[in-house]
Amino acid sequence: MTFLEWILVAIICGAIEIFTVGFWFLWLAIAGVIVALLVQFGLLPALEIQLLVFALLTLLLIIFTRPLVVKFVKSNDKVSNVKALIGQHGITLTSIVPMQFGQVKVNGEIWTAVAEEELEENTRVEVMGIDGVKLIVKKASD
Repeated sequence: MTFLEWILVAIICGAIEIFTVGFWFLWLAIAGVIVALLVQFGLLPALEIQLLVFALLTLLLIIFTRPLVVKFVKSNDKVSNVKALIGQHGITLTSIVPMQFGQVKVNGEIWTAVAEEELEENTRVEVMGIDGVKLIVKKASD
């Protein structure tokens, strides 16, 4: 295969990686670029050798670098702002009748909230969960 054909393989693998998860096609794309460069410099003239080098590079990249990248990406996962509210405390701005909406202030933000028990205005509450864009709250135990 020619330099441009290997670059095309790399581009296709890179495009597939964009639409999938798991970092599998990324390594094929990188191996494709490396093989393309080796072909360009005349180091891999035979197709059989090109395919063998491509397969070996892909395998080595998956074995040695994929775990590092997956670990790095997973370590940067952060709890979304809404999920981070679970366990936080706030104050009711309005009274909340069971299973009807009221308003609470948590971390300086005003949220629509629902509770299973009646809560008076200015009651300290704890966020127990989230239902869509509504907080599920209960009276704080402290």
